[in-house]
Amino acid sequence: MPLTPASTRRPISTVLTCLFAVLAALLLPVGAAQAAPVAENCVGVAEGRYEGTFATAGQTHCLELPSPKGARIAALTSLGGASLTVQVEVVDRNGTAQCAEGGLAGGGCALTGTAPFRALVHADDDTATGPYGVHFVRTDILQKDCQVLPAGSFAGDADAAAVRLDTGNGVFSHCLTIPADAHSTSELLRIRYGFPDDTELLPRYAIRLIDTDGNGPDCYNHPAQGQQIRTDGLTSCSFAAGKAYTVLLQGQDEQRSHSLGRWDDTATARGCAASAATAIGAPALTGKSGQVGTLRCHRITTAAATDRLVVNPRDAHNGTHVLVMSDNGGIACYQRTVACTVTGSTGYQVVTQVPEGFGLAASYSLDAWRIATAAGPGPECTRVGSVAYGYGPLTGTLSPERTGVCAVLPSVSGDRFRADSTSTATDGSPGPEVALYNNAGLNLCMGGGSTYDCDSSGQSLLVLSLTDYNWRSDYRAELTCIHAPCGSEEVSVGTVTPNSAQSGTIATLTVQGTALGMSTTVKLTGGPAPLTATTVSVSEDGKTLKATVDLRTAPAGNWAITVNAAGSEYARGTLTVTPPPTSGLGTYKPIVPTRLMDSREGLGVPKAKVGATGTVTLQVAGTAGIPPTGVTAVVLNVTATEPTADSFVSVFPAGTVRNGASNLNFTAGQTIPNLVVVPVVNGKVSFYNHAGSVHLLADVAGYYTTDGTGSSYKPIVPTRLMDSREGLGVPKAKVGATGTVTLQVAGTAGIPPTGVTAVVLNVTATEPTAGSFVSVFPAGTVRNGASNLNFTAGQTIPNLVVVPVVNGKVSFYNHAGSVHLLADVAGYYTTDGTGSSYKPVAPTRLMDSREGLGVPKAKVGATGTVTLQVAGTANIPPTGVTAVVLNVTATEPTAGSFVSVFPAGTVRNGASNLNFTAGQTIPNLVVVPVVNGKVSFYNHAGSVHLLADVAGYYTT
Repeated sequence: MPLTPASTRRPISTVLTCLFAVLAALLLPVGAAQAAPVAENCVGVAEGRYEGTFATAGQTHCLELPSPKGARIAALTSLGGASLTVQVEVVDRNGTAQCAEGGLAGGGCALTGTAPFRALVHADDDTATGPYGVHFVRTDILQKDCQVLPAGSFAGDADAAAVRLDTGNGVFSHCLTIPADAHSTSELLRIRYGFPDDTELLPRYAIRLIDTDGNGPDCYNHPAQGQQIRTDGLTSCSFAAGKAYTVLLQGQDEQRSHSLGRWDDTATARGCAASAATAIGAPALTGKSGQVGTLRCHRITTAAATDRLVVNPRDAHNGTHVLVMSDNGGIACYQRTVACTVTGSTGYQVVTQVPEGFGLAASYSLDAWRIATAAGPGPECTRVGSVAYGYGPLTGTLSPERTGVCAVLPSVSGDRFRADSTSTATDGSPGPEVALYNNAGLNLCMGGGSTYDCDSSGQSLLVLSLTDYNWRSDYRAELTCIHAPCGSEEVSVGTVTPNSAQSGTIATLTVQGTALGMSTTVKLTGGPAPLTATTVSVSEDGKTLKATVDLRTAPAGNWAITVNAAGSEYARGTLTVTPPPTSGLGTYKPIVPTRLMDSREGLGVPKAKVGATGTVTLQVAGTAGIPPTGVTAVVLNVTATEPTADSFVSVFPAGTVRNGASNLNFTAGQTIPNLVVVPVVNGKVSFYNHAGSVHLLADVAGYYTTDGTGSSYKPIVPTRLMDSREGLGVPKAKVGATGTVTLQVAGTAGIPPTGVTAVVLNVTATEPTAGSFVSVFPAGTVRNGASNLNFTAGQTIPNLVVVPVVNGKVSFYNHAGSVHLLADVAGYYTTDGTGSSYKPVAPTRLMDSREGLGVPKAKVGATGTVTLQVAGTANIPPTGVTAVVLNVTATEPTAGSFVSVFPAGTVRNGASNLNFTAGQTIPNLVVVPVVNGKVSFYNHAGSVHLLADVAGYYTT
C-alpha cells in the first residue's frame, strides 16, 4: 500500500484561535458515511492499533476488518503530532456506507451490512504524505487488550487507582474497560494531563464512554472557574446498572501524559469521612488539602430528604472547590468555591478539591448546616417579630467554635433590604458574610464586603457566617428596609400612656401599635413651643415604643399628642402636665427596714442581673407602708452582689437624665452595700450599672414626705457611740454568730431622751472571722431579712444607717462568725419641730480631687485635710443649710487608712466615715453638718483621691 509523507506541525501562530478546551467526556452521535469505491487491494488488519504510510499524496487505503456483522466498533485516529491526521469511514463488501468519522470516534459504529467490512482511510490534508495510525476497538464486547479502569477510594491517596495513559512514539489512543459488576450507577471521572513545555502543538484529547449496547452515559463536565485549558477535569456520569463499558481516549501522537481515575459518588462511595449535618453556627468540619488536585470526600447525612442544608467551603485562599452529589449520584451542587444549598436526599457526598491554578491552603473548613426541615427553619435561629424597618443591629463574635448566627424574618415577597456587615475589631478584619435564604433555599443577597442588597420572596432566613479569609470576626450587622414598612404588618398607632405627667420631670411615654420603628416620633403641642419626644426603644415585635419627653421647663396644661409613623400623622389624645411640687422640702418618716428589690428573686424588678449600661426601675411609692403620693425621697440600703466586672452603680430619680454621680463602686466578685438617699419622681427610682452584669438589692429604711407628718433632722458633730473593741456602749467583745447587741442612743451625745424617731449612724464592721452580714434594726422589734453591711473575713467596711429608735435604743445583729462593731452618730430625727427639713436634689458631683473639682487637683496626703464649699452650689441655697447628704468615694489609696468628714472649722474627733485598704475603691454615704457653708475631709494615712456627690440638704 503506497505511503504518503508526514504532515507538518501547525505553528502556534496559526492555532491561537483554537479553543483551549478539552473535548467533552460524552458520546458523539454516529453519522452516516458517504459511499466510496472499494480499493482493489485491501489489507487485512486485526483489532487494535494499525500503522500505515501514505507514500504519495491523495491516497486512500483500504483496511479489511475482522469484525463480524452485528459488531460495534471504534476507529480512533491521531489528533495531531508525529502521525498524520486521517479520516476514516467504514463500508461493507458491497461499498454500502456503515459509519463516518463521528460514529467511529465514539465507538458507536454498528456493522449492519455484509461482511467483510472495510475501513477507508485518507489523509485529512490531501497533499500530505507520511505515517499514520488507526486504533480499532470492538465496543459491543469487552476487549481483553483494553486495561480495566479500577474504582478508586477517596481515602488516603485518591489517585492511587488512577491509570496512566501515555502517548507518543506512534501511540495516540488507549482503551479501558469497566466491567458490568464493577461500577455504581453514578461515578466521578477525573482526567489529568501535564501541559507540555513545548506549546507549538496545542494539546487535544477526547474521552468517550459506551456500553455494550451502544449507549453512552449521561455525563456533565464540571468546569473550574478561570481554567481555559482543563489540565485537571472532573466529569460526573450516570451508568446503567449491569452494563459493561468501554472507555476510549483519543489524543495525539506526541509525548503526552494522561491519567484517568473513577470514583463511586453515591451513598456507597468509598473513603468518605461521614458526619451528620449540624445546626447553624456549629464548629466546622476540617480537612487537609493535600496537593493541588487532591480529591477529598465528606459524606454528610441528615434525618429527612426534605431537610435543606447549606454546604460552605472555607480556606485562606478561597481555592477549595466543592462538588456535592446526592445519595443516588445526582448533582446536588455544581463545582464552586462558595456556599450552596441542597435538599432531596438523606445523604450527600461532598467532594473537595483545589484545582490547578488556584491558591492551595494547607487545610480547609467545611460548614454543613441544616438550615431548615419540613417544619421550617432551624430551631437555633432567632424568631424575629417584625422587620417593618429592618432588623438589628446584631453584635457578637464568630469563631471556629461559633461559625455563624441566624434569624427567621417575617418578610414577604417584594421586601428589599440593605445589609451592612462590618467588623468591630481594630485589626482590619472583615465582617461576616450575609445571606438571606428564601423558602426554596436560594440566597437573595447580592454584593459583598460590607454592603449587600437583599430581596425577599416570602419568609426569609438571615445567616451571618465567617468569610473564607477570616477565622474570627467581631461584628456588627444590621438590615434596613429600603421601602418601609417591610413584612406583612400595616402601620397602626393605638394608645399613648400615661395621660398625665409632672412638670419639672422627664416623662416616659409608651406608644402601642404595629410596625412601629425608631423613626416613629411623638410630638406634644399646646404650649409655648412644640416638644418632640426622643424615641429610646422599640420592642422586638414593633408593637411597643418608648419615648422620653423633657418637661423640666414645660408649663402645666393640656398638650395634644401626635404620633408620626411611616410618614403619616396620628392624633392620640392629650397629656396633662401637672404643676411641680410647691416645695420639695420634706420631713422624715422612718419605717421598719424592708426589702423592696432583689434581682436574684425577681422582687420589684425582673429576675435577672443588670447588664452593662443597663437600667432597672423600682416602684417605691405605695409599697411597704410608703404612701402613694407626697413622697420626695427615699432612704435605701443598696447592695451589689455577684458582679462580673469592675463597675459602679448610680441610683437616680426615674425619668430624669442620669449624670456622672455614682453610689456604689465595686470589683468583680465583690458584695458591697451603701446607703442611698434618692429623690422620687412619679413614685419610682432607677438603678444604672456601668459595666459587666450584677445583681442588685434594695432595703428601704424610710422616706421623706411633704405632708408635714414626718420628723425633722438635727445634725450633730459626729460622735462615736459604740465600739465593741473598747466596751463603749456595748460589752467589750466581738458579736458572735447570730448574736445581737443593743445600743442606747436617746439621751447620749446631745441626743434628747425623748421625741427621737430615728438616728443616723455610720456603722463599721472590723476583724470579722467569716463572711457575714449585719442588720441594724429598732430594739425590741422582730428583725426581718434586710441587711446593712456585707463583708468577707478580715475585711473592714463601713456603711451609713438610718434606723428607727424604739424605747431610745437600736440593735445590731451579726449573721456568721464573730465581728467587732463600731457606730458613730451623725444626727437624729425628732418630732419636736426644732429640726431641719430635707430637700432632695438630682445627684451631682461637687468634688473630685482627680480633676481639681471643688478642691485642689491632688491626692489628700497623710493627716491631710481638704475643705469643700457646698452652700450656694448645685441648687443648694447659700444660707439656711444645716447639713448635706454626700456620697463620698475614696479611690487609688496608697495605704490602708480611713477618712473622716466633719463640719468645716470644728475640731475633728475620732469618728470615721470610710475605711479602706491600699488600692481599694469604696464609697459611703455621709450626712454631715455644714458650718459657714463648708465641710471638711480628713485622711489618716498614705494618700488618696476623694470624690463627693451631693444627694440633698437639710434646711431650716
